[in-house]
Amino acid sequence: MNRLLIINLFISMLWPTLNGEYSLSALFTGFLLGFAVLSIVRRSYGKYFFYAGGFLLYVVYAILESNLKLAVLVLRTVFTPGMHLRPGIVAVPLEISDPFERTLLASVITLTPGTVSVDLGRQDGEDVLFVHTIDLPHPNVLREEIKRNFEQRILRLHDLQASLVEDDAPQMGTAELGDLQMGDSQTRDAPEEGGEKQ
Repeated sequence: MNRLLIINLFISMLWPTLNGEYSLSALFTGFLLGFAVLSIVRRSYGKYFFYAGGFLLYVVYAILESNLKLAVLVLRTVFTPGMHLRPGIVAVPLEISDPFERTLLASVITLTPGTVSVDLGRQDGEDVLFVHTIDLPHPNVLREEIKRNFEQRILRLHDLQASLVEDDAPQMGTAELGDLQMGDSQTRDAPEEGGEKQ
């Protein structure tokens, strides 16, 4: 993926020179042009960045939605006699193992109003992320929402990035593979030195 991104940036910087216009808009146009070309050549490149953009948009949507829900919750608490908030901490089991992706998950949760990532730890033999929330009527519901809305999306990004890495890995040609197999065969058929003479 790094190689494709470098090529994309190179096209972005080359476009103003070819076009004779040096501006941010020309750089952006060059980047979009390079992105379109590379997405046609390597579809996984385009899919990864489209999905990453969709994830960012979803995070913005989740922040706005949580702001609205939090405002409604506070107003209900203020104007409803006898209603109280029930803050609590829930342990969310993690499928994510990459440190960066765990940090990303914790950061997204903290950015969402009403929830704060507290700590990473272990519970019942598995890695968990401890999340504090301002109101916790149903721990299992919050746990499933975090896994479905955030963790699964990050795992999807991880899979797309892994497919990009596989596409960039050098592959051995059939001719080279045939030469290698022939060499192995000749090695097996060659007589051992120091063998018994007849």
